[in-house]
Amino acid sequence: MIIHGRLQWALAAGVLVFSFAAIVASFLDGGNGTAATTTTTSVVATTTTTTIPVPLKHVVQSGESLFSIGQMYSVKMEAIIELNNMDDPDKLAVGDEILLPQGSVARVAPVTSTSVTNSSLVTTSTS
Repeated sequence: MIIHGRLQWALAAGVLVFSFAAIVASFLDGGNGTAATTTTTSVVATTTTTTIPVPLKHVVQSGESLFSIGQMYSVKMEAIIELNNMDDPDKLAVGDEILLPQGSVARVAPVTSTSVTNSSLVTTSTS
C-alpha cells in the first residue's frame, strides 16, 4: 500500500494511535480477557437550504431587461417570452407586469447590516 496524500497519512496515523491505545488499554486491564468498551461521539454539521416562494408576477423596474429578470429568478428569458406571449420582447416598459414560470425562485442576497458609531476623543490638559 502506497500512501500519497496528507489525508491518507493522517488516517494512517490515526489508525496507528488508536491501535496503540487499544493495546495499552488491554495491558492496563490486567489481561483478564475482557474487552474494553470505547464510546465515540461524532457531531455532524448540516446545512439546510430554504427556497422562498416568489409571486408569479414581476413588476418591471427601471433598468431591467428580460434577461436580467430571468437571471434574478433563475429562469430562461425564452420561457418568460413564451409564457407572456410577447411579440417584441424589446418593448418592455417600467411598470409592466410579467408572469413568471411556475417554480421560479428569486435569488435572495444575504441580509447584512452595518452600523457606524461616532466616537470622539476629548483631551484636557492642565497647566
